[in-house]
Amino acid sequence: MIIKIYDYVLLLWFIVLSINGPSRSLCMSLFTSTRLYVAPFSSSFGNNSDGSLLNPYSSLQQALDHIERNYYRGISSSQRTTIYLYPTYHFVNTIRFHQAHSRTRLTTMKQEDTAFYEQFTAREQIPRRLSRAVISGGVPITNWADLGSNVYKATVPSTILVNQLFVDNQRFSRSRSPTDSSLYLQYDAPLKDPTQARYGFQYVQGMFDSISLDDAMVVVYHSWTTSHHYIDRLIPSNRTILFTNPSDRPIGTFVTQGKRRFHIENICNSLPQNSFCFNNATKTVYISTDGTYNPMDVPIITPVNEIVVLLASADANSPIEDIIIDNVAIQHGAWNIGRTQQADSQAAAFLDYAALYIANATAIVVSNVEISHTGSYGVWIKEGTNNINLMNSLITDTGAGGIRIGQMNIPTHPTNSIKILYNEVSYGGNVFPSGVAVISHRATDVTIVGNNIHHHRYTGISIGWEWGYAPSYTSDVLVQGNYIYNTGQHILCDQGGIYTLGIQPGTVITGNVIKNVFSYAIYMWGIYLDEGTSQVVVSNNVVYNTGWASFFQHYGANNTIINNVFARASLNPPPQPGDDNPDGDIHIGLAESHTSLTFTRNIIYDAYQGPTHSAYKSDPNVIASFNDNVYYNPYATSLLFGSQQTSFAEWQKTGQDNDSLIVDPLFLGDVQQCDFFTVRSNSPAAMLGFANITKLSQWTPGCDIDGESGNRQFYHW
Repeated sequence: MIIKIYDYVLLLWFIVLSINGPSRSLCMSLFTSTRLYVAPFSSSFGNNSDGSLLNPYSSLQQALDHIERNYYRGISSSQRTTIYLYPTYHFVNTIRFHQAHSRTRLTTMKQEDTAFYEQFTAREQIPRRLSRAVISGGVPITNWADLGSNVYKATVPSTILVNQLFVDNQRFSRSRSPTDSSLYLQYDAPLKDPTQARYGFQYVQGMFDSISLDDAMVVVYHSWTTSHHYIDRLIPSNRTILFTNPSDRPIGTFVTQGKRRFHIENICNSLPQNSFCFNNATKTVYISTDGTYNPMDVPIITPVNEIVVLLASADANSPIEDIIIDNVAIQHGAWNIGRTQQADSQAAAFLDYAALYIANATAIVVSNVEISHTGSYGVWIKEGTNNINLMNSLITDTGAGGIRIGQMNIPTHPTNSIKILYNEVSYGGNVFPSGVAVISHRATDVTIVGNNIHHHRYTGISIGWEWGYAPSYTSDVLVQGNYIYNTGQHILCDQGGIYTLGIQPGTVITGNVIKNVFSYAIYMWGIYLDEGTSQVVVSNNVVYNTGWASFFQHYGANNTIINNVFARASLNPPPQPGDDNPDGDIHIGLAESHTSLTFTRNIIYDAYQGPTHSAYKSDPNVIASFNDNVYYNPYATSLLFGSQQTSFAEWQKTGQDNDSLIVDPLFLGDVQQCDFFTVRSNSPAAMLGFANITKLSQWTPGCDIDGESGNRQFYHW
């Protein structure tokens, strides 16, 4: 191996130190406290670790303690302190950065430093080398016993509850009934008493035979949520199951959306390949592999800490500041539900923590980081924060959603000036499917730009947390240039590619591409302005392949919908018998005594093949203004308009869409292959003022309504 000149110098010092013993003063004179090194095999270099290159710390916590000691001694440097981590697993309790750690950078050490350690360390002492350092909130499980037929077991300490397992960097599913994860059980009937109905249902005879009630969890599907329950007891005489913890609403409230669906998790009497179960009484984990590897030869990790990395001072008035985290991975965040805790809410908002949790902080940069294998959200930027930047990162394989901003309650210390830029947020909802890929609750001056959001089981981006017209504490949110696709995935209902709530002055939704939004049964819209959404501009978006309308406003005031392409909406028949029919292309719900929205210079490309289809549907007496739009269906389907679902000519007689046209917009490319819906220069839409929308660099063509259905990179339901 070729060793650079500086490596010879380091080698010489290493020999000197080996002969004469480590000298703390000598090391400190050569290697200042602005650079700290962490290698989990530091004992190979002596017992007097000081964080220098030649005497690295053995843990990240030691490096943080070093910084904190200097801070309280008043000798902290005005320069930034960088902590360099060896690229392997760093198993931690929750790592907390607080005010004493301001002006710190955390990153993976450079390749030449990694090579230096490996040259002078016994091979058997070097841990598994990874592409970057992984800060893990889990613990490895190693003592596996072979039970035959590719089934293994191991015991864990009494303090550990195993409800997630990651085998060689892949999520193992928790064993469940039905074993086919695309199917559901159906209970027989809801309970009649509305209070008791939050705690159980009437089951079908035999459903819970041979199941350990102590370890099993029942997951019930409602509309936009699931509820997760521990079992209290069965009452065989009337086939009633009762839970220790309630759902938000009586089980069975949402008849069409829920379809009495549930499944049972953590069942040890049947283990499909690549699944696991856990017996809490004996603290035994059982796994079933596919036979291609030995569990003793691959890392098997279970999360134990809900927060892996915490950036937070104790006081919002004295925030932690100027922290950089880059080129590391944060993995293995746990989820925990108390036996009496309600685990059911929109956006899985009942969850209290995230793998990376930021509060009372300012001037934070998180860049080129992977946050994955979590039980909750990947990131939560909470109260008392401003100037927080999360960019160029991968947030994937999360238990709930990806990124969470702000808080649900009226903020004492508001969240503002947050930038979520050019991240990939993917494969979420693996434990709690109602988690949102990116959600901003109550926050102001939020920028969500250029993100690639896909394969979530509920909404892609959600903005606001106030139902109706009360003060929302949400404003000036920019949602721009995001590619949002394959959300919903036929599991929950009542969702959107982009979803909003409440009065939001200054909020702009522009330049996004949304495709493939599908619910289990009903209510699946591309852009969904829900209760009270007001003063929002929706412009220059391309929305297509949605189960229901491309655009839906439930109710709100003074929204502007301008220069968008809404295409290929409501094509599919109802998914199950008894489901409502889709609602067409554009839909406004409740009528109010004010202007709901202005709808102008949009293209509505309807691809439904049949005698009639709704281009625009509304309740009676909705106040809205339509003009300069182009509507088109290439199959001679008659398009219907308004609350009476009349012809276009009758619709124009009401004073609406007088300058609009039903005419071919003249798209470039093959629109049936879902090219980007760019119009030619001589397009009638262009004549009415429509301007072509910039094609996103991350956009992919094609009309496959599910896309990547065979991708098994992560566990899918």
